Amino acid sequence: MIDFKGARSAVCIAAIFAGSTAFADVSAQQVWDNWKDQMAMYGEGGVTIGSETMSGDTLTVTDLSIQMSDPESSITATLSEIQLTELGNGTVSITMSEAYPMAVAIDDGALAVNITARHDGMAIIVSGTQEVMEYALSAQSYAISVDSVEGEDAGEIKLNAAAVTLTNLSGNYVTRTDNLRRIDYEISAESLGLAVDVSEPGGSGMVIVNGTIADLTAQSKTAIPLDMDMDAPENAFLNGLSFEGGYTFGAANYDFDFSADGEEASGAATIQGGSLSAAMDIDGMLYDGETRGVSVLLNIPTELPFPIEAQLSAYGFALDIPLSRAEEPRDFAMAINFADLVVSNGIWNMLDPGEILPRDPATVSIELSGTATPFFDLLDPEQAEAAAMSERPGELNTLSLDGLKLAVAGALVTGNGRFVFDNDDLQTFDGFPRPKGAVTLNINGVNGLIDKLIQMGLLPAEEAMGGRMMLGMFATPVGDDMLTSTIEVNDEGHVLANGQRLR
Repeated sequence: MIDFKGARSAVCIAAIFAGSTAFADVSAQQVWDNWKDQMAMYGEGGVTIGSETMSGDTLTVTDLSIQMSDPESSITATLSEIQLTELGNGTVSITMSEAYPMAVAIDDGALAVNITARHDGMAIIVSGTQEVMEYALSAQSYAISVDSVEGEDAGEIKLNAAAVTLTNLSGNYVTRTDNLRRIDYEISAESLGLAVDVSEPGGSGMVIVNGTIADLTAQSKTAIPLDMDMDAPENAFLNGLSFEGGYTFGAANYDFDFSADGEEASGAATIQGGSLSAAMDIDGMLYDGETRGVSVLLNIPTELPFPIEAQLSAYGFALDIPLSRAEEPRDFAMAINFADLVVSNGIWNMLDPGEILPRDPATVSIELSGTATPFFDLLDPEQAEAAAMSERPGELNTLSLDGLKLAVAGALVTGNGRFVFDNDDLQTFDGFPRPKGAVTLNINGVNGLIDKLIQMGLLPAEEAMGGRMMLGMFATPVGDDMLTSTIEVNDEGHVLANGQRLR
């Protein structure tokens, strides 16, 4: 089922930022009137305004409060002053208080978090027309800090610091309205800094985390229904809600120090860079993320006498799936990749003190693609419920193994293949559509790995013999400790391994 509660939170947050920086026109009054129209989505009582005063070419708004809530939590953000100034050349400048508070209450106040957002030198210049508005923004810094955590669920902690700071921001927005409210933006920051410092009152417990990320960029295109019902966000995608966007980042560094109840740990991590892209609308969902050049150092002196070190050249995950009902097959894809994992000798020596196994980098990489025909619109709440109750929410039409690499301890498995499925035949494979096609696997070094596991005492010889017999049934030798296996399903539904019938 779709997590509409999470979707609601995401839409609300997007609307706050869109409303507070992204609606303007050639006139200050038009800017503010447009803004109030957008804030109407929060419903009656969701927005309160202290005063609106026009003096010369400047409209000043004071004590703007935006409130959002659901049964589990509430958020209140307050801006003491906003000024919208007509510059006389068809553009408008927007400035706001350098600091404004936000309060988050969870479970009827059982946990209350008080937050302050601060900016230094933020400038917003708006140009364009009432129909298409363009924004250019910049700031020397923008920071969000947690001032206090209170309530019965807060625990016994002393919050010394908790802040995220962006430096040297620049970006632009373009907003327009047709049958939907559309917001496109691109923004970049020279760096992001993270600092968390929590301690135990009257004790020695503490958690300290510091981090920096360089060269951040983010971009997004969002379409929001004009009359979106915040009390029923589960219908938003049916009414045109969509988004696509992502981010990239450069070198990142983190370190932490932890001590509590006699346990201690410290560590550090570096990352060369990474990226993420995502998109979602009524028709489908896309997610594609990758992180490169990861290096981790971890010390746990109360548990291990040596540090844990690990490196990974890359890890990532990709998913592209259809979500709407279709008459014809639609494409889908999925991939996971953990490439070149290397761990320190301290860890290896715990598993292999005799240094019998090769300590080569380990990799797990799988790429799948295919076509499927959904029978339901999965972002329609009623159809999603019907799909969950249906025996066949859709058809699998084709499935391809585009890439496979499993490498560990000197053994390597690679493969590829493709199957086509006959959905008119659900009897041959007991309710599953009958496949036709083949997958080929190349298996190198597995017998050598089995010999080493026997030598280490991790694999009994009689069990190893059974494994070798299975390999002999399904695979054919093609070289020194090199095997190949082709698993095929033919037109009659027979399952073959290297030409020998298994079913």
